[in-house]
Formats: sequence, C-alpha cells, structure tokens
Amino acid sequence: MRRILCALSFLSILTTYAQVWSPDGSQLAFFYIHAIEDIYLVNTDGSNFQVLDQHPERDFMPDWSPEGNSLIFTSVRDGNHQIYRMDLATRETERLIVSDDEDTDGHFSSDGKKVVFSSNRSGNSDLFIYDLEDKTISALTQTSTFEYTPRWSPDGKKILYKMASDEFGASDLYVMDIKTRQKEQVTIGQRGEFHQNWSPGGDKICYVQVTEGVFELWVLDIKTREKQVLVKKEGYQLFYPNWSPDGQFIAFTRDLSEGQQEGYPALYMVNMEGKESLVSAENSFE
Repeated sequence: MRRILCALSFLSILTTYAQVWSPDGSQLAFFYIHAIEDIYLVNTDGSNFQVLDQHPERDFMPDWSPEGNSLIFTSVRDGNHQIYRMDLATRETERLIVSDDEDTDGHFSSDGKKVVFSSNRSGNSDLFIYDLEDKTISALTQTSTFEYTPRWSPDGKKILYKMASDEFGASDLYVMDIKTRQKEQVTIGQRGEFHQNWSPGGDKICYVQVTEGVFELWVLDIKTREKQVLVKKEGYQLFYPNWSPDGQFIAFTRDLSEGQQEGYPALYMVNMEGKESLVSAENSFE
C-alpha cells in the first residue's frame, strides 16, 4: 500500500467532507476517510473513475466551483492544512491562501466569487470569508467556541456550520445570516450532529447523527424542524452526505461496503425514499 494514514483524531473525522456533485450533476468528486486520502472523480453511473492527483500527502475536502471548471480542496502537502485550487482541464494546482495558519473546509459561494473556510488564525477554530477577486479575508465569527465546516446556502445569504464548546466536544448545527451575523441553532443532540449540507432549494439540510453507535443519515426541514432518518445500517459507518443538484439523491460514503473486501469503503447514493445504490468501490489502494 502506497501510504497508510495513522488513526485520525475524532476532531478530524467530524470536520471533513467527502463527495461533491458537479454543477451539472453528472460527476462526483470524493475521497475516503480511514484509508488513502486521494481525491477521486467518477461519473454518477460509476463509470470513468479517475484519481485527480495522486500526491504522497493527504488531499481531502473537495468542493466544486459553480462554473464546474475547478475544485478547491484541503491538503497538508506544505506541512499544514491549506486550501488549494485545481484546474480540472489542466490538473494544475495552486495554493489559494498563502499563510502559516491552519486553513481548511473551503466552500464556494453560489456566485463563485468567495470562499468560506474555517481557520485557527484567531486562536481557535473560527469562520472566515476569502474574496477571490480582491484577495482579502474577513472574519465571520470570532468566539471562544469552535466553528467548523461552513456551507454557503444556495441563495448566498446564510452559512450552515457546526459549533462545539471545545475542540473535542459534542457539536450542534447552526445557521448564520451573513449580513446581520444573527445565528440560529437548528439541531440539539447529546452526541452531536455533523457532516451537514444544504438541499438545492435551501429549505432542508442533511447531516450525520450517531445513535447508539450507528452513523445515520438524517434530513431536517429548516422551517418546520420535521426530520426523518433516511439511512440507518448497524455495523457500517456512514459519512459525508451531500445532495445532488436536482435534489433527488444524496451521495455518501460507507466505511464497510457489502460485497467488497471487509474494511474497504465505497461510494453510494440514496433517493428520497431511502433506496440505496452503489456508485463506486474503486480506489487508489495498492
């Protein structure tokens, strides 16, 4: 095996994203946790599997630009967590923000002009916005709590993120109005909720909730607070649910995949009725 990661901390498990749909819904960019962390690209029917950049260091947390011509992702290839951008046509990669801080969790605004991310540049994990045009950084939060994994709402007005009281504490999900900085707590759980993402219409979110050791996929209506469990499977760890652009499917990865070698992860999708299908079990493992 080319490289095997050491056991990841609980914090790193809960602050990463895996699969993101291309803007036209035809492809998924993804990576596997608990394994070799490369970024892969595959058609939604499982064909045309590719390894985007087989770098010897960890590459993870991809996000697709709204134009569909590039990806941003987090890597430790320069010694600390930094956000990079890859041109999908040329596969050329550049560091997006040059700093000595730990910057991660990058996510594009719907107009592609800004990137929201989490960073330790203020002393603990806070949220920041990077303007791609004028190269400036502005603070979105500056608190004593820990904010992670920001996700821009489809209308560009709000940020969905995870907040915990300390670095390894249980987390809940919040929505912040960017203009007013007013925040609203949308989940309350004993073990925490994480790996959250917006629906294309911005009226719902999907996320992972751990119930008695089972990593479940939940969907929550933001206004009514009605929620439902979409995927629950004992003995398998589910990670990183993310909605398709048409709202008909949610993609996710599972640590142990049926019909594959035990312990190898695989990429799945599920429809809104809870019917699952395997997308790809290919990887760069040796």
